[in-house]
Amino acid sequence: MRASAATLGTQLGQRIRELRGALSFTQEELAERAAISVSFLSMIERAERLPHLKTLAGLANALGVTLSQLFLDANGPRAKGGQAQDRPLIAFLGTLRLSPGDVEALLVVAKAMFDGRPHLNRFPDAPWP
Repeated sequence: MRASAATLGTQLGQRIRELRGALSFTQEELAERAAISVSFLSMIERAERLPHLKTLAGLANALGVTLSQLFLDANGPRAKGGQAQDRPLIAFLGTLRLSPGDVEALLVVAKAMFDGRPHLNRFPDAPWP
């Protein structure tokens, strides 16, 4: 891999590992949800392989994030203090040790709350931007 591809691979692998951990998924669970092998997921997380777009889409879907959110930590907009905007929520969810069923239920609720409409002004007293 070239230097920039290696850096991207390392950042992407770390991001996927962080998101997987925040959801309390094992590599086996995430690999199954993303329809890839455990060994391939392991290689992605260790930056030994860069996945194709179809694989990235499957991983993003399995993690409950958009494709752009997979790269948010490395390249996206930053919140105050240099953290990615979604990191506090992911960190909180990671403390809950949710089962896969709990995660699915939470996603249903979240999708119902934010059903594609702009949501930044829905909670004017919220501590986020």
